[in-house]
Amino acid sequence: MRTFKTIIVIFLVVFFAFPGIIRADEPDKIAKINVTGNERIDTGFIMNNIKIKENEPYNLDKIQDDMKNIYKTGFFSDVQIDVQDTDKGKAVTFVVIERPPIKNILLSGNKKLKTAEITDKLKIKTNAVLNIEKIKESMDEIRKFYSSKGYYATKVNYEIDYEEGYEASVKFLIDEPEKAYVTKIAFTGNKTFKDSKLKDFMRTKEKGMFYWFTGSGILDEEALDDDRKNIEAFYNDNGYVRVKVGVPDVKISQDGKTMSLTLPVEEGNLYKVGSVDFSGDILFDKEVMNKELISKTNNTFRSTMFQRDVIRLNDFYQDKGYAFCEISPLTLIDDDTQKVNITFDIKKNEEIFINRINVLGNTKTRDKVVRRELRIVEGGRFSATNLKKSQKRLRNTTFFKNADFKIIKTDEPDKVNTDITVEEKPTGTLSAGVGYSTYDKIILSGNISQENFLGTGRKLYLTASLGAVTNNYNFSYLEPYIFDLNMHAGFSVFNFGRILDTYDYNKWGGSLSLIKPLTDDAKGSVRYRYETTSVTNIDATASTYIQDQAGTLSTSSVTFSFGKNTIDDILNPHIGINTETSFELAGGPFLGDNYFYRMIAFYGKYIPAGFWDSTFFIRGTAGTIQGYGGKEVPVYEKFYVGGMQTVRGFKYGEAGPLDATGEVIGGKNQLFFNLEWVFPIYKPAGFKGVLFFDAGQAFDDSSGWLLNGIRTSAGFGIRWFSPMGPIRLELGFNLNPGQNEKGSVFDFAMGTQY
Repeated sequence: MRTFKTIIVIFLVVFFAFPGIIRADEPDKIAKINVTGNERIDTGFIMNNIKIKENEPYNLDKIQDDMKNIYKTGFFSDVQIDVQDTDKGKAVTFVVIERPPIKNILLSGNKKLKTAEITDKLKIKTNAVLNIEKIKESMDEIRKFYSSKGYYATKVNYEIDYEEGYEASVKFLIDEPEKAYVTKIAFTGNKTFKDSKLKDFMRTKEKGMFYWFTGSGILDEEALDDDRKNIEAFYNDNGYVRVKVGVPDVKISQDGKTMSLTLPVEEGNLYKVGSVDFSGDILFDKEVMNKELISKTNNTFRSTMFQRDVIRLNDFYQDKGYAFCEISPLTLIDDDTQKVNITFDIKKNEEIFINRINVLGNTKTRDKVVRRELRIVEGGRFSATNLKKSQKRLRNTTFFKNADFKIIKTDEPDKVNTDITVEEKPTGTLSAGVGYSTYDKIILSGNISQENFLGTGRKLYLTASLGAVTNNYNFSYLEPYIFDLNMHAGFSVFNFGRILDTYDYNKWGGSLSLIKPLTDDAKGSVRYRYETTSVTNIDATASTYIQDQAGTLSTSSVTFSFGKNTIDDILNPHIGINTETSFELAGGPFLGDNYFYRMIAFYGKYIPAGFWDSTFFIRGTAGTIQGYGGKEVPVYEKFYVGGMQTVRGFKYGEAGPLDATGEVIGGKNQLFFNLEWVFPIYKPAGFKGVLFFDAGQAFDDSSGWLLNGIRTSAGFGIRWFSPMGPIRLELGFNLNPGQNEKGSVFDFAMGTQY
């Protein structure tokens, strides 16, 4: 016991007499962390870059790391550490020297590009802290910008002027070279496709004759990178799945004005489709699903077709009610057999039914008008195809700018709601004014129309025009879904007069129509027409044929027609067909003075051009009219070919028979063709350009069906859906003008649908 007490006493004496011995190995602690020298930069921002903490062990390596972190922020030209001993430990102070703020940014040497354009590309701004790294990044951006404009050897340096008041001005010194153009693009390693074919898939083009307008010959690095990807995509779409397009070799001439590009291509082998199989939730016979696919065994593997197959298979399952099905395409490339084996892994998820259909955004149009265009129904099975058809039908009513369909999940896993949000647009017009037509010269016109009368979908048109040659008054009405049936009915009354060189004629009357949709795209119609026509003011020099037309006769006829229209958007068509065949019988059982039958057929097709968001349009029209019962066809019922609606580059009826005085007298037959390329000029305003070629004629001789004597023209024009209605301006050139025929005809029309 005495021994233990002795040990305790000795320990206490040593502890109090020699405290340094006991704590000799205890490490120093960080008692305080300070920041000094900063004026503009917030202390809190600096502290966020310091990792050491107070009361932690003092570690010089960690403190130096924090010093580097503060420097890396770019706001300081120097960072130092000051460490002081205190009775509580180490006091660590970070001493910073701030970089000055940028007062001015100046450019020197830029004569070919505007200062404002270059300044927009800079990574530094006035009043920001001077940062050398940002200045260097700005120099790179200036070089890139100059390169995108064709100046590839641009040199950029900088100067910093430290001014009084602790501010700095940065000046970029630009040495502009001559503009260089790409004059040659070549490829190496391409065996399957010629250079000219591969160039079609490049945004980068060789300098052409109209380079100042098209921008050809300019080399842009981003565009060139896209070019490589586009060429690889083209090869992939033709079975070369292992293709590689390397970095192009760019060579600039000694004078710096021209460049040549050489792109290396490794084509690899041609791969074909191997096996095509399905896995997962296979609900239908594989042969049935295979019929939905474009990719077939032993055909060349095409990436675009493969992607379309995924969409088609997805639509196939969605049409069966599986709205949230998942199609995962899997490909296995077999290099030994040079085939791509395809497996579509299917996860069907729940079978979906439509719970509610909500119509939103229609402040004027009645719900009923929207719902009757839908091909989906509440309680029905979900169908992607019917959803797309519904959207197309709503768009083609022309009542809405946009119709957005959203599928909303409900608390019930097998049911969804469909929200249809429409954005209405004005459907009525009221206008009066003075216009000009190449045929009628000065025209006084007035127009009142409403294509969605009181939001019911009813259409009303009242037009009047008074010109030097033609007077026209017309009222039309169309009742859609008459008696809530899938049938349309309409009527019109009109008075029309025309003054020709050797005679005048005036007709008045009306018509009744009944239109029955047969499918979503096809319809049949029947129309009854009654009118009386008077031929007057016959000139003494008129031909005997014209003089025989004198008097007033009535026409009572019925027209039966069948048509099909699959155009995607009637106001802005890109794809689809529009065709119609009609037969009209006048006289006989329908009484009246004129006895004739008329048959007309036309076929038009829109084809996407695949570039510039442009479209090709082709149309062929044929017709014949023949009298019966011993009566001749009156002159005002014949076909008149020539003018904006038939063969441009000719005056009205000029591409057809003339009498001895040179007066157009129309033909009993017509045959004409139109080929157009329609391309956008300025999309936001709806401006389009058109290049066209027309061929056709009106004729009496049956040899005209063999294209004997056919007339041809070509030209260009502008089309615009203006607030006042569609406007067309077209200049057609007669490719083989006859005696007394003009070499060109300018046509202008406003308010006519095209």
